Amino acid sequence: MDFSSSPVRFLKKKDPIYQISTLQSLVMGNYYGGVSVEQLLLHGDTGLGMFAAADGELILLRHQCYRILGDGSAVLAAPHERVTFASVSFLEEGEHIGFGHVGSLEELRAALDERVEILGPNNLYVLQIDGDFCRVAARTELRQEPPFEKFADVLARDERRFVFENLSGSLVCFYFPAYLEGVNTGGWHFHFLDDARTCGGHVFDMEMVKGRALLNKTDRFIMDLPHNPEFQEAALENASKEEIKGIEQGGE
Repeated sequence: MDFSSSPVRFLKKKDPIYQISTLQSLVMGNYYGGVSVEQLLLHGDTGLGMFAAADGELILLRHQCYRILGDGSAVLAAPHERVTFASVSFLEEGEHIGFGHVGSLEELRAALDERVEILGPNNLYVLQIDGDFCRVAARTELRQEPPFEKFADVLARDERRFVFENLSGSLVCFYFPAYLEGVNTGGWHFHFLDDARTCGGHVFDMEMVKGRALLNKTDRFIMDLPHNPEFQEAALENASKEEIKGIEQGGE
């Protein structure tokens, strides 16, 4: 794998990562929707998350917000549509990274972890990789109706998986340090959207031919908590590490 990078050129004023809700809340089944797409776009041009009622994975790319439907197709989200969980930020000038062949998501994660160790593992990072892919394995979920079940049960019954082959597109990636586990996924979280804006999803594996990435580091984090009664009554400490891991790996 060809892993080369230019010198770090982070801006002095760093845009924060903005998050709506917590991963524990999502794990426990709070899908009621905290903000609209229009409100979310005020906080970033790059991001990932999930729509209200667990109605599809969300990817925000170049200030356009997309929903991934049950067949893996991507549609542009309307401004009024609600979002239950998301992490977004403005992608600034940062560190440029070149990739050659990357055989798996595990291999990509290991390469990115090397950069994080050098730059500081206790900070937060947002990354966009534009590349050519042999294969992208992804998922989304089908719309739920209240009373909502835990997300593990949603994945067991209504997760939809698909494999896209021989296409170009973008990975949107966020890194949260281990001490924020539960607030978000510790480590890397990946979503994909193809260049034609026709397909995508939450990524659990991929093979990349080549790619170019822009990596931003930030030491600022803003989180808005849900305002619904279900959040106030939830025993968030009961969200297990296994369930949180299932958010990232799709129950594997």
